[in-house]
Amino acid sequence: MRRLQTVLEKINDPRFVEKLIVTLLLAGLALLFVEVRFEHQAVLAKKWQAWIPLIYSGLMVLIGPFALFFWNRGGKMLLAVAFSLAPIIGGFGFWLHSKGDPWMAICNVVKVVCMVPGKIPLDVEGPPVLAPLALGGLGLIGLVICASGLSYEGSGIAKLSPGATHSKCL
Repeated sequence: MRRLQTVLEKINDPRFVEKLIVTLLLAGLALLFVEVRFEHQAVLAKKWQAWIPLIYSGLMVLIGPFALFFWNRGGKMLLAVAFSLAPIIGGFGFWLHSKGDPWMAICNVVKVVCMVPGKIPLDVEGPPVLAPLALGGLGLIGLVICASGLSYEGSGIAKLSPGATHSKCL
C-alpha cells in the first residue's frame, strides 16, 4: 500500500512518467520476444530473417534496464536510437510477411475484416501480415518519449498542487 502511494505521488513528475512508459514498453518488448520466438519456431532454421526481431527485442530487454539506470547520462539518448530501429525492422518484417506485396496483403486483411464472423475461411496461408507493425508501433512510442527534447528545469513546466492553476504552466 505504501509503495502504491509513493508511485501515485510521483505520477505528476514528467521524468517519472517517461521512465514508467519506457519500462512498460520494454516489458512489451519482452513479451513480444517470447511471442515471436514461439511463432517463428518453424522458420528459424530456414530463414535468417526470422532472427531479426528476436535479436532486436532481446537486445532491447538487455540494454533497457542499463539505459534506464543511466537515464540522464546518455541512457535516454541510447534508447531513442535503439527505439528508432524498431519501425525499420517492423517495416522490413511487414514486407517479408506480405511476401513483397504489401498492398495485396492489406487488401486481403480488409477483406477478411469485412466478412461475417463464422464465415471466414480458415485456410489462410502464411505469416500474420500486420504483426511486425506492432514492433514498429512500440518503437515509435519509445522514440517519441526518449527523443523529446524537453528540459524540465527552466522550461515553464511546473508541478502544481492539486486544484492549483497557473497561467505559465505548459
